[in-house]
Amino acid sequence: MLTLLIALKRILWSVAVAFVFIPLLYAQRPGNVGSGTVPHTVVYKLKPQFGQMARSSQSAGSILQSAMQEVGAQQVQQKFPKAAAQAANVRRAAPAVDLSLIYELKYDESYTLDQVQKSLMSTGLVVYVEPLYVREPLSQPNDPAADSTKSTQYYLKLLQAYEGWAVEKGDTNVVVAILDTGFRLTHEELKSKVKHNYNDPVDGIDNDGDGYIDNFSGWDFADKDNNVDDDTPWKGHGTSVAAVSAGATNNGSGIASLGYNTKFLPLKVFSSVTNGSFGGYEAIVYAANKGCKVINLSWGGEGQSQYEQDIINYAALDKDVLIVASGGNTNKLLDIYPASYENVLSVGGTNAKDVKYKDHTYSYRIDLTAPSDNIYTATINNDRTYGGAWGTSFSSPIVAGGAALVRAKYPELNARQAAERIRVSTDDIYELAGNQPYLEKLGKGRFNLKKALKQQNLKSVRCTSYGLALTTQIAYAGSTVALETSFLNYLSPTTALQVTLTSASTYVSMERGTLNLGSVATMATATSGLRPFILNIAEDAPTNHTVHLRLGFSDGDYEDFQYITLVINPSFVTLTANDLHVSLNNVGNIGYNGLNFKQGIGVKYKGGPSLLFEGGLVVATDAGKVSDNLHNEKWLNDANFISSGPVRLRYDTPLATQEARTLMEATGSKQAGVRVKQVASAWMEAPDRDYIIFEYQITNVTPDTIAKVHAGLFADWDIGNYMQNAAAWDDSLKLGYVYNKRSALPYAGIKLLTKDQPVYHAIDNMGGNDSTVTVDDGFTDAEKYKIISNGVSRVKAGGRAGNNVSHIVGATLTDLAPGEIRTVAVALLAADNLTKLKVHAAAAQEKYISIKSGPMPTPTQHGICAGSPVMVTPDNGSVFNFYADEAKSQLIGTADALPVGSVNENRTIYVTNADSLFESTPVPYSYIIPDEPVADFNFSKEFGNIGLATQLTNKSKHTALVEWNFGDGTTSTDIHPSHTYKEIGMYEVTLTASDSLGCVQSVITKQLQVYSDQVTVFPNPTDQFLIITLTRPIDWNDSASSPRLTLTDMAGKSVSPPSHVSDSDLYYDVSTLAAGVYIAHIMYNNTSSVKRILVRH
Repeated sequence: MLTLLIALKRILWSVAVAFVFIPLLYAQRPGNVGSGTVPHTVVYKLKPQFGQMARSSQSAGSILQSAMQEVGAQQVQQKFPKAAAQAANVRRAAPAVDLSLIYELKYDESYTLDQVQKSLMSTGLVVYVEPLYVREPLSQPNDPAADSTKSTQYYLKLLQAYEGWAVEKGDTNVVVAILDTGFRLTHEELKSKVKHNYNDPVDGIDNDGDGYIDNFSGWDFADKDNNVDDDTPWKGHGTSVAAVSAGATNNGSGIASLGYNTKFLPLKVFSSVTNGSFGGYEAIVYAANKGCKVINLSWGGEGQSQYEQDIINYAALDKDVLIVASGGNTNKLLDIYPASYENVLSVGGTNAKDVKYKDHTYSYRIDLTAPSDNIYTATINNDRTYGGAWGTSFSSPIVAGGAALVRAKYPELNARQAAERIRVSTDDIYELAGNQPYLEKLGKGRFNLKKALKQQNLKSVRCTSYGLALTTQIAYAGSTVALETSFLNYLSPTTALQVTLTSASTYVSMERGTLNLGSVATMATATSGLRPFILNIAEDAPTNHTVHLRLGFSDGDYEDFQYITLVINPSFVTLTANDLHVSLNNVGNIGYNGLNFKQGIGVKYKGGPSLLFEGGLVVATDAGKVSDNLHNEKWLNDANFISSGPVRLRYDTPLATQEARTLMEATGSKQAGVRVKQVASAWMEAPDRDYIIFEYQITNVTPDTIAKVHAGLFADWDIGNYMQNAAAWDDSLKLGYVYNKRSALPYAGIKLLTKDQPVYHAIDNMGGNDSTVTVDDGFTDAEKYKIISNGVSRVKAGGRAGNNVSHIVGATLTDLAPGEIRTVAVALLAADNLTKLKVHAAAAQEKYISIKSGPMPTPTQHGICAGSPVMVTPDNGSVFNFYADEAKSQLIGTADALPVGSVNENRTIYVTNADSLFESTPVPYSYIIPDEPVADFNFSKEFGNIGLATQLTNKSKHTALVEWNFGDGTTSTDIHPSHTYKEIGMYEVTLTASDSLGCVQSVITKQLQVYSDQVTVFPNPTDQFLIITLTRPIDWNDSASSPRLTLTDMAGKSVSPPSHVSDSDLYYDVSTLAAGVYIAHIMYNNTSSVKRILVRH
């Protein structure tokens, strides 16, 4: 938590967020003029959806009450209970403002402003928590030489007031509210011009029921009574201001006010007691609710507030009030508030020669000027005294009085239209040499009452919002960005409107700087559409540099300008790809840009409030060399890291949905002596939506080896009520986490992803629970070194009841050689509960291993002959680890290849790519000795026939290659060939079977008898044998397959010659038969035939 020292030194800079339209920018500077605050008091605004619940005993209300108890809330007051949001209004150019959501809280003085802000914001129920500013009147002391009744109102002629009054003298029902130090209402200039509340006469009763008793002649919002007399330290200011704006005119005495017949409502907003309260913004609400058409604010100061802007918006947009404010009396380029808020007419000051008064403020947010030098007006001394006054306190009421006449003359115009009519009808004063140094920093020109009332066909176009066209765009140095713009035409229609974008800055140039909008009707909007402005950002643009961009408007004789700002080359970005949104900068911080809590969103989970107060990288090499950008013992950023440029945000990279990269160094005699490349990666798909990986690539930039480099990410988590937090360590997951011990709120944590010796230390920020390190009283280098250099040294914080805790998670690297790069990586996680947090931690580890492992070698299987030597040569890398088992328990060696020697049995070696931070998944390289083949085959039948194919079926085992020899001089390598023989005979068929590598062969030979394909009988005539050719083997037991021959001589006598069988023929010996003709009856294969046989001798 921040101490009071930091509360006093808060610096909240404005940031143009690249992916959001920017209707207005919020900033807060160190307090100077009018930027004091009410002690121990804040205002906060509830989110609309929680307004009713937070006022009840429901859960939201309980959470808010608990937060208030933490900071010793002594008094909580709803500031505007009757000012709920209004219904839709066609005259309003912005959403309605619900002031009933705003509360004022007084807190115990033992707490700091930042503690209160953090406690309330952590509930997730509030929009903002801000100090309550005390503003000051913007006047200067009266010049004694001008304190004379002889002084004249030179400004009336200068402003052409007399000609203006000829057009409009005002309406007593158009009231100017003067919010100031108090008033001498008996003064002759004021007594007849007070707008009395006749519904509540002074009788001690709140007759009109508005909550203010006897507010007949205004109200004192500082001291909370109906006495508006001026007895403040700025005595007389309010009287003089009121007289300038709405003093009695044409009454034969004193002065003439710009407002002529206009009446004023006196509202005292400064306290009569020293260091009393300030009631300016409560008075604005009151005046708006009472129907005032104009409000004058002759006070202000530095420092901007969303609360104050809300009040302004309510009055101007919901209640149609034209608000006029003093531009400031400090001779510098400066934005003074409330004048510089949106929906306020800001008035600068000039002298009688229309030259900027020497002591007055100039700004791009000033709308116009009016005389502020020696303004003759009523004084408080008595009821008839007058004198000169100086300051924009008096240029503002001049314009406010004129504004009342404009509103009376043009009741159809809304407040913003009336203000624009006044602005664009001014006289140009920039041609004067004295104003050249302030070109376009004094508004459009000097107020002219006549023109404001009389001039016709006035035009005014204003840019109402702007922003970079794409959510992925950031205005980095060297980049080109598109700027989208929206405009509103307040007055007469345009016909050929052109908008030109330029800048005096050398860090931006326009690639497309012209926009043609053409015809735009009154109160109509126009946008840049598909042709946004294109800007080129210079390569040498400074970090977080604000450039002023000029919008020039032209349409015929209408010429106008408006300035907008853009922050270029930002030093921080926000990762938003998944459920965990995290800001980070270019010097190692996470959550916020150092201690600048307006730059960054913190760490938000699933749209909830920020879970983080402060976080960042710490690198240490010994007790005297600790480098970080966390707060130090003085509650200032240590600023040890020097960045080489902004953090760069990229989308849809090869590895991640979003990726942010930066490079920083910590060199010098008292620094760690390292260069750190930071890469933060986020993914949008499950299961990777709940974490962001932060990788720190650390290079030794010294000439010596660093024995130990300790590096870790520190996080001061604030989860709900930060006094109920606890921290713990899960050693199995290398996960440090923080949670709320009393509420069901998200868990947040940091997990170490890399393999070096882990570092963890849990801290009780304010001591207690035996904590030896405290960070809330300042964070010294010695404390930082202690928590990062002792490994896992303290595993719990928060005690039994919870406490304000933080922790650090990291690793220790050993023996980092000069120029060597080593990596420490962590995952920043969040989850709804501890179980899910552990699941996300495992997912983060798996993801990191996957992206930090080299490509897997291609798994292979090699066949080898037994006894062959083996060389394992993986692909997809240069260095590999070789293991005997898939579990990687037996490392064989690390090399680019592995010689194994002779292999006589099947063997598998597991290989990982070892080029990267993590090994790849092991893949098998298998070496297989094939089984010995066994050759075997079958014929489709037991014999063959010439001319007919014989099918051979391979029945071999463990065979990859075959070769057939059919015994007739032909061969085949078909697995199951068929073969046709041409000759009858006995053939030896040989099959040679081999394994796939040809290591071993198996041979088998079988015989095949080939027969004729038909039965023939020959020779005829014959003298010795009669031969019958066979077509199949003879089976004498089978009459069908056994040939039978019967010979019958011509006398009909049957004879049976002897026979014998060869391989394929049946022989009958007819040598003993008598010569002659015989009839042969042949029975074979179930067929019979008859042939005449001639036997010769």
